[in-house]
Amino acid sequence: MRPRQVLSSLMVPATAFSLPTSTSTSPTSSPVDLDTRATAATSDDASPTCDIVDFPTTPTNPPKCWAWFAKTTPSDYCGDSTFTPVDIAAPANWLAACVSLRETLLDGTGDFFLADYETDQFNTLLSQDGCALQLKPQTAPSDEQIYVGGTDVTDILGSAIAASRAGKVGVEGTMPCGDDTVQWRMVPV
Repeated sequence: MRPRQVLSSLMVPATAFSLPTSTSTSPTSSPVDLDTRATAATSDDASPTCDIVDFPTTPTNPPKCWAWFAKTTPSDYCGDSTFTPVDIAAPANWLAACVSLRETLLDGTGDFFLADYETDQFNTLLSQDGCALQLKPQTAPSDEQIYVGGTDVTDILGSAIAASRAGKVGVEGTMPCGDDTVQWRMVPV
């Protein structure tokens, strides 16, 4: 755990009241402009899967990657995203799993605060039945916490599903979230 993250995890009450309150005026779910340059990548089985912890509980023995889930009205902390295809070895129903993951999130309410994570590789924030939404800071190393609103997650998944060419490609992109730029990808796992 990096020193800044140790300090911020000790200040749970202060952190609880410092979740971003500003919202983006430009929704992430705007029409998708899919960059036609495909990058050769596959989902990385070494990507740590984040434990999701109800806010403001802090894990006793924090894993490599963990995030708070604040049960609140979903927010829009992030700005417009880029969308680029990712060459993948796609199993049969992985895109249906992504649709199911998005529908599950639409039924719930809340935001995510990525408290501790690997900075040099993608971290699996959410996954369901073979579909994963993975995040990492664009510039490593980083000790910044990453706020991603529930609205941001459902918008990204919705746009990435539409851009996936019926599941033939994964999709990745970048988006500004607060003062940081976050790389994300929707890929089969």
